[in-house]
Order: sequence, then C-alpha cells, then structure tokens
Amino acid sequence: MVCSKCLSGPEDWEQAGSLMPAGTSLRWFQTLPSTNAAALNALDCPEGTVFAADCQESGRGRLGRSWHSPPGRNLYFSLVLYPRLCLSQWGGFSLAAGVGLAEGIAKLGLCPELKWPNDLLIRGRKLSGILLEAKAEKLVVGIGVNVNQREFPDYLVAASLSQVADKIWRRDKLLPHFVEEVFRWCKLWEGGLHQRVLSSWQQYDVLIGNKVTACRGEERIQGRAEAVGGQGELVVIGDNGIRHYFHSGEVTLDKGLRE
Repeated sequence: MVCSKCLSGPEDWEQAGSLMPAGTSLRWFQTLPSTNAAALNALDCPEGTVFAADCQESGRGRLGRSWHSPPGRNLYFSLVLYPRLCLSQWGGFSLAAGVGLAEGIAKLGLCPELKWPNDLLIRGRKLSGILLEAKAEKLVVGIGVNVNQREFPDYLVAASLSQVADKIWRRDKLLPHFVEEVFRWCKLWEGGLHQRVLSSWQQYDVLIGNKVTACRGEERIQGRAEAVGGQGELVVIGDNGIRHYFHSGEVTLDKGLRE
C-alpha cells in the first residue's frame, strides 16, 4: 500500500525521477502539446522512458477526441515500448496497461473497473483513459488519470481519486507507483503471458456477461459481451446468436441490464 506516501507534503518532481521503477526513466515537463506526441517524435528515447507533463495543450483521446488536461491536478504520461511481438498482438498492450493501472488503483484501497477497450471507471464514472499509438517499431502507451480535480465539464461523466477518496494525492508519488504496475503488466504481455493478462482483465471487467450495444462505423450490434480475446478484441454475441469480433469501436453498457 502506498497511501501514506501519496498524501502529504509538496510535490517534488526531481525526486519522482529517482523513484521510478527499474527499467524506466522520467522526463518531466511543465507543459506539452501532448505527452504521446512528444514520446512518438523523440529520437533518443530508450524503452521505459516516461514523458509526463503538468498539463497538455492538446491532449488526445481515442477517435480523435480531446483529453481534458488542466494544470496542477491530474496525471498525464506516456510510456515508450519497443515490443518484440508481431503487430497483430500489439493491441493487447492496451489490456495489459489497463490491468496494471487497475492494480495500481486497487492498491490505493479503491475499487476500479475496466471497460473495453481503454477506460478505467470508478463508481461508474471515468477515472482514466489509455491511448496506444505507434510509429515504426515504437509503441507509446498514453495514460491520463484524474487525480485531484474536483469539478469537470458538464459533457464529461468523470471522477477523480480525490472525489472518491476525499483526499488530496501527491501526483509525484502516484506516478512511479502507476508506472511500475503498467510497465510490469506490459512486459508480461510481451513475454507471452497473455492468458494471465486476460484473466486479470476479467476480474475488473464491467462488460463481460452483460447486455451491451457495440458500434463499429455505421454498424450497430446489440447483444451480450462474451469475452475479450487473445488479440484484445471484444467478443459480442448478438441478439440473433451471431458472434461479432470488435478490434475497435464504441461499446456501451445497456442501462438496467447489468447482471
């Protein structure tokens, strides 16, 4: 448990760099357009490099959406990987990162849930999002975590650690903690322990076994979420009994139909 270390004193980002887990290093910035963009475009960038910023001017989410990134409140960071796996298996790093982040949140004494493909929820509201982007042999795992933000724009169904725990958290202590878990689970995926990652995902999964609506372009499928497959795909059994495999898209949990 890291709770006591994460709750007191002023933030010290120089010290945060010394607390980063083995195999990783921190590059801290006051402001970046996007931590993912910085990581993707960096030339001298070994595996395990973490780009983190106090705020993002053009934070990105999935499907071209923006990521709300005010200064001094939350965590915005990107982890650089050079996977030694075929490209068809790279999507699984989103699951691995999700499991790592969920484990990190759970070790704070909270109860996270994972929603395919890249959201971490708490009490049904979005706490964190994950965005994978690749350039040549480089894979960047971008993560945003709502930490001390108390108010959100009306269009966001979001929550923060501070709201849920009623505490102010030290981001400089949380970052090494989260990176350790995310990096560890990503390396497990790279090492071929896919079933271990998938089994751990299922422990936090909010969709599996429940009625959902899945959208892929103009296609709209209503049915039951059955599983997450070995390449990170969501398997949905339509109301007509046909299995559908989603490697991307949007999925919503049908209200009142969670089992």
